[in-house]
Amino acid sequence: MIKINTRDFGETEVNESAVFSFPNGVFAFEDDRNFALLSPLGDDTYPMWLQSMDHQELCFIVFDPSLIDDKYQVSLNPGEKRILNLKDGDEIRCLAIAKVPEDFRQTTVNMKSPIVINPETNTALQVILPLDYPFRHPIYESGEVE
Repeated sequence: MIKINTRDFGETEVNESAVFSFPNGVFAFEDDRNFALLSPLGDDTYPMWLQSMDHQELCFIVFDPSLIDDKYQVSLNPGEKRILNLKDGDEIRCLAIAKVPEDFRQTTVNMKSPIVINPETNTALQVILPLDYPFRHPIYESGEVE
């Protein structure tokens, strides 16, 4: 376990397996290369927080896009696979960054540019998918909370 300072939870401990290296950073935050995935609601319970380990104030709320769209598909080009050290058939994990406004019922997620993780190496990369996914996909239908 390692201790990190977080934007929303103060100092907290995270398992090293929840720390991911982003060789290219995250879009618009290319200098931040190390993030920890926090699960304050319990393991694999969404939403989760993707906390920069380089800058405490940088933190994203993330969801598994396949929970929002069960037909969600990710296709990676050879360069992206090389950065992630993936071979055909390797498992990946995806996260979609959320935008949570004051009225949380208006929350959207970026389905077009997911974060793709190689769980074997804990290497991550944000990509832009060639498929027709929206940058702002609502997670609540008609603003209603389930």
